[in-house]
Amino acid sequence: MQWLVRMWRERVRGTERGRVVSDAVSTFLIGLVLLAAGLVGTLGGGRAPLVADSGPWPFVLTLTAVCVVMLGKARWPLLTLGAGLAVFGVDVVLGGSVGVTIALLDLFYSAALRASAPAVRRLGVGVVVCVGGGAAATFVATGDLRSTANIALLLFAVFGTPLWWGRSVRQQKELAELASARARDLARIGELREQEVVHAERTRMAGDIHDALASHLSAVAIHAEAALALPRPDAEEPAARRDREALSAIRSSSVAALREMRAMIDLLRTGDEARTSPARLDELGTLVAGFRGEGMAVTVHGAAELPSLPAAVDQAAYRIVQEGLANALRHGADGPVDVTLAHDGGTLRVEVTNDTSADRPPAGTGEPAGSSSGVGLLTMRERAEALGGTVFAGPDGHRWRVRAVIPAEEDP
Repeated sequence: MQWLVRMWRERVRGTERGRVVSDAVSTFLIGLVLLAAGLVGTLGGGRAPLVADSGPWPFVLTLTAVCVVMLGKARWPLLTLGAGLAVFGVDVVLGGSVGVTIALLDLFYSAALRASAPAVRRLGVGVVVCVGGGAAATFVATGDLRSTANIALLLFAVFGTPLWWGRSVRQQKELAELASARARDLARIGELREQEVVHAERTRMAGDIHDALASHLSAVAIHAEAALALPRPDAEEPAARRDREALSAIRSSSVAALREMRAMIDLLRTGDEARTSPARLDELGTLVAGFRGEGMAVTVHGAAELPSLPAAVDQAAYRIVQEGLANALRHGADGPVDVTLAHDGGTLRVEVTNDTSADRPPAGTGEPAGSSSGVGLLTMRERAEALGGTVFAGPDGHRWRVRAVIPAEEDP
């Protein structure tokens, strides 16, 4: 018995198409059983006047028609409801049968569950009008309050109850989907907070490594270089030669260690993705030449006056300039673009200015980078903030200015 239940749930009712087909087949079989039991003429006072001599076969036709209509209720809920109402009307003229009524209830429920929200609201208004109009017409025709109440209850049971039920199920389904979306959002927020904590820890580790080791490694390299710069004796003895070889090895190892340490700091600050030949400001000429080839008039100020910068700062500044020029090319007006690089008081200032176009915000509405929906400004802000800096983007008169300020102690 259990395998029959499992097969029904998993094989027959496991998909939406399976549920639609099984609903239609089940309604047809139930309707046939009710017709065989003689339940015809249910809306004609227990008689079927137009088919009194034909038996139940006309009702078999209406039952078959409405069950065929049910097969399309998932894709066309309103269309199938209209077709079902037409078949129901024919069935009522014949005297009425329970099977067609059951199918109509299912079509109303399906429309309330699957149709658009405005369509469901209009359908509800139609049901209210139908119930009220039917009750009013009955009272005008008979003047009997009891008959009027019976007709109103019957119309509401056939049209209103499945619509009400379907809307309730739909509302619960929407609430469940909202709860599921909220749970996914909370999980995503948790992941972002975890990533933020990891990033902060990596940044702190990068700073500790730089502060603890950079000065010592630089001192070793400088002292080894100073020792190698001393004048050589005229007759170099084997011991002196071995000492110089040792000093050369010490200097080479310390310089290599500095390079590796800078790469490690860059890795800690920017992420764990593979990095090969990161772009630096000394490649700015090639970058600017590419934009000039696109017809942009770019002028660079202060690049030759920069000292040696930490690798992470050097790369971040290059990427900020690159993104600023790309934004100027995409959104700026035709006109000169100025790139300014300045190092002052242990900070690096990067500015990219260009003439504004119509799609820029109006003057006076400057906003911090990242408050716009642009991905470029968000990327620039993240690069600068990862190194303890800031980025601001906004109009400056008739020009658009991107300014980044990044802490940048000179390399030892």
